Amino acid sequence: MKSLSLAGFCALMVCACAREPEVKDLAESGWTLEIGPSAPAAASVERIPDLATAGWTITPVSLSEVEQGFAPADKEWLVFKSKLEPGDRVARLVAPGSHWANSAGWDGYAIVRGDRIVAELAVLLS
Repeated sequence: MKSLSLAGFCALMVCACAREPEVKDLAESGWTLEIGPSAPAAASVERIPDLATAGWTITPVSLSEVEQGFAPADKEWLVFKSKLEPGDRVARLVAPGSHWANSAGWDGYAIVRGDRIVAELAVLLS
């Protein structure tokens, strides 16, 4: 049996082909749709050294730099900021080009405690 992840299914549904496939067409061809956890984001890796090894761009940023990109009442920003503890650092994380080429790009911010990512805030996904 052939299977297709949700991300793969979405990519297939938006592909530029003569006739867009429909779900019933895929099912009739023996495909099943597996809806599982979303593609791993930066925090699923957990450790900054692992991201660096995987080719991610890691740039230290100040909280005030990040804050400029969000409205003061932005819910996601407030939740992210509330997780900061004394001694934490904020870093901008950008997935390597191969991720973007495969519709798995991630660009955003992380709160880093020691060498561990404790929170993330995505600003751009592909």
